[in-house]
Amino acid sequence: MEYVIETDGLTKIYRSEGREVLALDHLNLKVKRNSVFGLLGPNGAGKTTLIMTLIGLTLPTSGSAKVLGLDVVKESLKVRRKVGVLPEGAAFYDHLTAEQNLNYIAALNDIPKEARRGRIEEALRVVGLLDVKDRKVGGFSRGMKQRLGIAQALLKDPELLIFDEPTAGLDPEAARAFKDLALKFRDGGKTVMISTHLLFEVGPLCDHVAIINRGRIVVQGNVKELVEKMMAEEGYRIRVWGRGNVGKLVEALANLKGVKDVRLEENYIVINAASDIRTEVSRLAPECGVEVATLELLTPSLEDLFMKYYKWG
Repeated sequence: MEYVIETDGLTKIYRSEGREVLALDHLNLKVKRNSVFGLLGPNGAGKTTLIMTLIGLTLPTSGSAKVLGLDVVKESLKVRRKVGVLPEGAAFYDHLTAEQNLNYIAALNDIPKEARRGRIEEALRVVGLLDVKDRKVGGFSRGMKQRLGIAQALLKDPELLIFDEPTAGLDPEAARAFKDLALKFRDGGKTVMISTHLLFEVGPLCDHVAIINRGRIVVQGNVKELVEKMMAEEGYRIRVWGRGNVGKLVEALANLKGVKDVRLEENYIVINAASDIRTEVSRLAPECGVEVATLELLTPSLEDLFMKYYKWG
């Protein structure tokens, strides 16, 4: 099974007081096994509704979805047994210890009593909370509570982990700890799906992304391939820094085929071209009396991708 999540025309319409709200609009999504997948979009784009539908807590209006090969409507209980979820703002009982909270959650998930202690200790060890398992959660920091939320998602030893806004409100150290854990889970054979609007926090983690807007997937794919596609569509940006007759080089570059724009930005020459012309730059520079110190292709960031495709939605 190549994909752990597959949806086909997945649609969810909420009806309230005579109004209809289209939360998911014929959504088609594929998430590859053993990857970190980013579901990117602003608040209200449909991310949480999609998660609730995938784990069978919200019924779709039309369309279909499979998680780990299981139908999310007909086999929702099996799905929930195989998927670990960290909901946004996961809450615990402050008067109970970390271990007691997890024991309660394990019981709710029908984990056999004889297996609970080992599962709980392993989950706490993975997230770095084993030493404080007997402390009441009311005294935990936000980052510690978030790690406890990840621990509860691990209790079932799930094949798929879904995290909803996992770094919201975390300090930089706690956010970095989460990112390290996400990569550890992927390298351990699990698939991690991260739903977020905080691109700068978790975007660099993702192998594949989908951008969602108004309940529709605007674009999805491998991050590297999407970046290359964007460069092919928008043009290649090349930055040059060198010593010598820079003005003559700018003039020569402007006359090259496929060059859309050449300009000086501070001490750099910035070129916008239809293709990667770094070889031509290297050839022209000495002919123009310029010694090149820096020659680099500026690749779009995940934020650039988001802004390009989001505006289409």
